[in-house]
Amino acid sequence: MAVPDTHLRQIARWCEQRIPEHVRHQVRVEYTVRGSNVTIVELRAPWREDLGPEWTRLSVAQLRHDGTQWRLYWPDRNTRWHLLPDVPAQTSPGALLDVIDEPGRAFW
Repeated sequence: MAVPDTHLRQIARWCEQRIPEHVRHQVRVEYTVRGSNVTIVELRAPWREDLGPEWTRLSVAQLRHDGTQWRLYWPDRNTRWHLLPDVPAQTSPGALLDVIDEPGRAFW
């Protein structure tokens, strides 16, 4: 099931707004799509030569679309995804993206 383009644009705008432009050479927030799952990823520039030239990637959150509603998941230290049971499903990802930024949540 494909993720609606309007929702992907909303997620892309949210990612872009997380990091000021003048520091995007050091850190970025992006997303990847796999099927109907959208994973929010934080990328950090290489900081040690012995670790190589690749940016490090940290999965922050995952939004899952079932065709009508979105649900929000958080990753444990093994990157296993867990549903946030206190966050109701939404018809648009916007409210769930706001939850990711809430203080005290286990995302950042």
